[in-house]
Amino acid sequence: MNAKKLLAWLMVAVLGLVLAQAVQRQLNLVINGQASNAKAIVVNGQSYVPVSALQALGITTSLSGSTLNLSNQAAGGANQRASLEGCLNEWLFNGIWRARVTKVEAIEVFGLKGWGVTLEMRNGTNRTLEPGQTGVRDSSGLSLVFADGSTTNINASALSREYEGELRYKQIAQGAAVIYQIKFDTAKAEAPTKLLLEIDPSRLQRDLGVSYSTPAPSLRFKLDCTK
Repeated sequence: MNAKKLLAWLMVAVLGLVLAQAVQRQLNLVINGQASNAKAIVVNGQSYVPVSALQALGITTSLSGSTLNLSNQAAGGANQRASLEGCLNEWLFNGIWRARVTKVEAIEVFGLKGWGVTLEMRNGTNRTLEPGQTGVRDSSGLSLVFADGSTTNINASALSREYEGELRYKQIAQGAAVIYQIKFDTAKAEAPTKLLLEIDPSRLQRDLGVSYSTPAPSLRFKLDCTK
């Protein structure tokens, strides 16, 4: 081994030793109630988490030279939202609401073709809540996405009112759930691939005494995969 290689290996060894001495301890990570294989570290009294943990919370990351960019806005255009994402029958939990989609099917809406998506939404806090009080958007925050990239919302005012009464302003007790078929009046023949449920954390009523465990609590359900 020549002198330059030996010096390089010595520098790497010294750097590793310095970093090992700087790390005071490791912490186990639990992300949205799920144990993670990654570890957090404490250095000089400051806790640090890996980028993978931030990404699991809906934070988008990008590296540009020596700069790491973080954002709670999803990349990819105006129709993209930073969200928790899961498949059919997979529970998602944002610190307040535990939700899953159990079924998607073609239905009739006012005698015309449409799509029905059955959503189960469970209260994960210790008090009675209405989804609307916690920032769950009105029907304009519901979107079906299709394989070709097109989207559709609830168009009929009667269906919007039904969604408001049956889910958004439904009182849900601690640990209780509402199961509701969201009806979309669309003539699209192909099956939808995603349901987006937008939640605006800035509209969470602070006097409720509850909080989201992620800065991006919106929910994205992939309708073309099953858990």
